[in-house]
Amino acid sequence: MKALTEADYEQLENSNRSLELIQRQYEYLVHGSPLDKAIKPATLGHGIQVLSAQAATDAHHYFNQYKDTRSWMKFVPASGAASRMFAPFFNYQEEKNKPNFDFDAYLQSPSGVLIRRLFEELKKLPFYPTAYKQIIENSSITLTTDRHFFEAFIGLVLDEKELAYPQLPKALIPFFNDEDGQQWTAFEAQLLEAAKLGDLHQAVPLHLTIDKAHRSRFEAQEKVFQSKLPPMQRREFKVEYSFQHPLTDTPYLDEKQQWGRDEVGKIDFRKGGHGALLENLNRLEADLIWIKNIDNILLNEANAEGEKWMKILGGYLLQIQSQIFDFLEVLQHPNSAPDRDSICRFIKTHFDRDYRLAPQGKLPNSVLYDYLNRPLRVCGMIPNAGAKGGGPFWKKDARGNTLQIIEGVELDPENAAHQQALAQSTHFNPVLMVCGITNHKGEKFSLYDFRDEKRFMVSEKTRGATKIKILEWPGLWNGGMAAWNTLFIELPSATFHPVKTIADLVR
Repeated sequence: MKALTEADYEQLENSNRSLELIQRQYEYLVHGSPLDKAIKPATLGHGIQVLSAQAATDAHHYFNQYKDTRSWMKFVPASGAASRMFAPFFNYQEEKNKPNFDFDAYLQSPSGVLIRRLFEELKKLPFYPTAYKQIIENSSITLTTDRHFFEAFIGLVLDEKELAYPQLPKALIPFFNDEDGQQWTAFEAQLLEAAKLGDLHQAVPLHLTIDKAHRSRFEAQEKVFQSKLPPMQRREFKVEYSFQHPLTDTPYLDEKQQWGRDEVGKIDFRKGGHGALLENLNRLEADLIWIKNIDNILLNEANAEGEKWMKILGGYLLQIQSQIFDFLEVLQHPNSAPDRDSICRFIKTHFDRDYRLAPQGKLPNSVLYDYLNRPLRVCGMIPNAGAKGGGPFWKKDARGNTLQIIEGVELDPENAAHQQALAQSTHFNPVLMVCGITNHKGEKFSLYDFRDEKRFMVSEKTRGATKIKILEWPGLWNGGMAAWNTLFIELPSATFHPVKTIADLVR
């Protein structure tokens, strides 16, 4: 490891950081941590299931019948800023200030395709009425052409003294207009979904991970949300917030493999990726948890398909978990005589079709108990029609073949087998998950016991004009859940509505 100074040791000690962890993180940054095991893509019929109409109906009914026997929560990572959403606007402002800029030619160019769509369909943006009113009332703005209005609109949206949307969390951007012209944020749409997942009196609790600086904004939006609800939609809403712990921030290296440092020479740290949220997930008090991205949401009836599949996945998990718990009740007794053939068939049917019971010095009951007694997740998968950046794979480990979510950055670019598996992958990372985090006794698992700590992710970024090498914790649904029991189920595309750029709000 690059030598630490006395001041570095003092800094680490004062911040309660582990010297051993910092040393390990340096080694990962220098040497990387690509997977050293063979992988194969999980595909339809071999790792990814398509539920029949009857199976989906049965799972839906099972959810409705048994949901009240367990506690539920919806977990939504929502700390991301909206700045990336508005990249087309920022890029346009940069281009139009260049000499000899031709507006019409830019709209027809590959780099102007999103701007052309926004220019032509500006009125479809949910916050158009708000911006229109402010522009019209501002007599200092020249509006002789559609382009003038368009540029005034962009300026108003981006200006830190005006709407300043890029400064907000994505969760607090107006994503929708209802039939009455009322605006709703992504956060509010998530709350409405929580109500549909609950009952007539109480919504499913919603837990959001946010930036601490934005807490007051979220709480203010909660009050606005309550004031907008019609009587038939009013419920008891429970909203919890947590923040990414500063000690999960990670160091980085510069181009010379030196510690990245701040302006006063201290070792600098940056956010450690969504894998750091395992700490937040581990603290939740619920039996079952849906995990859903903040932007993958529609409003009210338009969201009905997504809500239905959340219940189907929840019911399917309950069905599988019920069988697992029955097996564990028998297996937990050392002298019991379970039907091991039935248990092995169950494992082959749901988790590893090539599974073989190999005690290897352990009692067979103990091996089967260890296999089944772990967190369970059901992941909703969408076919990947674009660039391949990671997704569902089979990976060999001590238990046999296991289903994993693996990011492209985890794979070895020099390993032909890895790159072939990536090229043959067919589905995205999960767009929705439901997780069972308690065991057959009702006790919470310690989720850290089921993380693969060697699956850190190392990649290159820029910090200003400088190239840096960054380190992220094992991703929340990647290495963070590597030792969970996993099921992949294909979802209809109608359940997937990500908002990557502002153009995705043109619906």
